[in-house]
Amino acid sequence: MKKIIIIIALLFTASLYPADNENILISEIIADIDNYKNRVVTVNLRLKYIDKIFERIVFYDGENADIEFDISGKEKRKQLAGNLMNIHEGMIYRVKFTAIGAGAIGGLTGDLHGFIPVIFDKIPEDGIN
Repeated sequence: MKKIIIIIALLFTASLYPADNENILISEIIADIDNYKNRVVTVNLRLKYIDKIFERIVFYDGENADIEFDISGKEKRKQLAGNLMNIHEGMIYRVKFTAIGAGAIGGLTGDLHGFIPVIFDKIPEDGIN
């Protein structure tokens, strides 16, 4: 019972305080796209939804700005297979992607490399005793 309470407290705390160095907003990246273009960016974002029919995954930031990634193709699905096994909408993930450019309607385009739950940083490596 004690372990369950600790895990719930860690989940709650992790959702309130994402890592400081990864609090970049999508709008900041779009505004300064010349500096971010063709660079690998790591940002804490929440999962909005995954569309398995059209093979798209959408994340959003603190300003509710969305970034959509194409996850179609055999190689991309293989690369992200471990990440896609156990994902949950609304959970905060550390998303790693290459910024390609600003979209035609003001969005951000990028190539997704991977994502992991931020909560993994809060759980000790040796587990909870």
